Amino acid sequence: MNTEQNIRDGIMRAMSVSKLGTRESFLSYAGILPVNLPDGTRFIIYPDAHIPAHNRKLFWAVTRFAGFYKPHVNIAIGDWADVFGLSRHPKPLRTVMRPQDEFDESKRAWDDIMDITGAEWGYIMLGNHEDRIYRFLQDLAPTLGSIVTANNREPLNFHNLMGFGPNDNTTFLYGVEERGGFEGGMVINNDLNLHHGIIVKPQPGASAMTDMFKWQWNIGHGHTHRMGLSAVGDLRSFEFGHLVDQDHAYLAYAHRMFPNWAPGLAAGIIFNGKAYITPIPVIPMKDARGLERLGFIWDGKTFLESDR
Repeated sequence: MNTEQNIRDGIMRAMSVSKLGTRESFLSYAGILPVNLPDGTRFIIYPDAHIPAHNRKLFWAVTRFAGFYKPHVNIAIGDWADVFGLSRHPKPLRTVMRPQDEFDESKRAWDDIMDITGAEWGYIMLGNHEDRIYRFLQDLAPTLGSIVTANNREPLNFHNLMGFGPNDNTTFLYGVEERGGFEGGMVINNDLNLHHGIIVKPQPGASAMTDMFKWQWNIGHGHTHRMGLSAVGDLRSFEFGHLVDQDHAYLAYAHRMFPNWAPGLAAGIIFNGKAYITPIPVIPMKDARGLERLGFIWDGKTFLESDR
């Protein structure tokens, strides 16, 4: 197994391969980005968080786990931010809309994850919720779509609004026409295709399995908020659950409509050149006082949601 320094050096070598040959070229990427990670690389996959509609108590446990596992790479598989202020959904009368606050909180949460893990690199895939920016401009303000920012000559986009620049160690993965949620993603070691996904089947695991058969790839799928896995022959597929607060006002349109939504996340490691994934379901469990809280277990250690 590689040493920690060899792993980190290998990750940086992987990121140095681009058509421009510079780190700066990896701020954003449109399409499926091939990423070759060295043996021993640990990574965490964070499914749909929908910040600021995330489950803050559970997120506290996830952050503690991230600091314990110390991944070399963090991966958000879409809908990290909710972008409710720019959505088409009806807005509750007493819910204040501050889109920039949503972007700022999403940035702080990602910075916290990157800081506590000391990760070498991070990837944020754009889901259909981040794509609300594109659709808002397309539907209501198409003229603004031609305006670019002065510092980097880019159109208004998610990573600009989040405040990321070319020297940040995070790559944003966009899809077709640089939109989110439309098959933009990454392939790890020519083995595992991770994308937010479009397909939503009612059965847990069925959406990822459909993509698995369609693409004939090992698939990691976000978007569904369900947990499930399947293995057929040499192929395998995963759905990773969610990190949302289903009682949040931003999710009122989906409140109680989806009884098989399941909180969770996943951890992985590269071994013999392949990506091995362990889904981590979040379940109700009792704390030391006998009170029921959400939590999960990893390597014999329990991670419980905050009690306040």
